[in-house]
Amino acid sequence: MLRDEPTLTPLAGCTDLYVALNFGTLKDTRFLDLWRLDRLRKIELRGGALSIGALATFTDLIRSTLVRKRLPMLAAAARDVGGVQIQNRGTIGGNVANASPAGDTLPVLAAADAVVVLQQAGGIRRVPFDGFYTGYRQTVRRPGELRRFADGSSSARSARGRRRRFRRL
Repeated sequence: MLRDEPTLTPLAGCTDLYVALNFGTLKDTRFLDLWRLDRLRKIELRGGALSIGALATFTDLIRSTLVRKRLPMLAAAARDVGGVQIQNRGTIGGNVANASPAGDTLPVLAAADAVVVLQQAGGIRRVPFDGFYTGYRQTVRRPGELRRFADGSSSARSARGRRRRFRRL
């Protein structure tokens, strides 16, 4: 469907859609509901890397043994997202797609060297997380592309075993 109508905006949890409607900031007018696509909800290992489907909810992240074992800081970040209602409905794909600097999972995904997997009729494109955003609420996603997965680094060292230095600005 996105191939035929690339201007449709894919959505699932809709937790930010209602906020945008209330504030009058919603630009898109045509949507494609992905909520029932269970295959985009999977959390699994692929080639030694943690792969999280775009429709995995924050509750899915909290409950996932794989996430708690391989990327515990992501499970912790998911617990800090809104209330239980938002955790049950909000998705990691939506959190990434909104490109909001307030996205709870974004620092974790950046520290884990995640890769955003985008798909369209012509194939799959893998974008390093640190190259996915081009500005405030802007990404490199092209019309007709769908975020499928966020893949963690496949390096032997887990995010838990690495150090990153941060400084206050």
